Amino acid sequence: MAGGIDDAAIAQALATMAQVLAQSNENAVANRRNEGEAEEMRLDRFLRNNPPTLKGRFDPEGAQTWVQGMERIFRAMVTGNDQKAQTSDSYAS
Repeated sequence: MAGGIDDAAIAQALATMAQVLAQSNENAVANRRNEGEAEEMRLDRFLRNNPPTLKGRFDPEGAQTWVQGMERIFRAMVTGNDQKAQTSDSYAS
């Protein structure tokens, strides 16, 4: 085989790989954007349910009421455990 044919084949393969990697990167960015928008929408929906606030003092009954209120919202939103933790973290910060 002539050297030019191998070089052209290698160049074509590298160009194809570059295109595939660029498309993969674009897809990953779009997926992260969509996940971020979904999380923001979930937090907005959570906040529209007027979540209870925890006063931060010793109040066992108040803490129990807070937990029950949070669970009520999460049940209404059909929220999984992972999403509960993420939503609670976002709400707390």
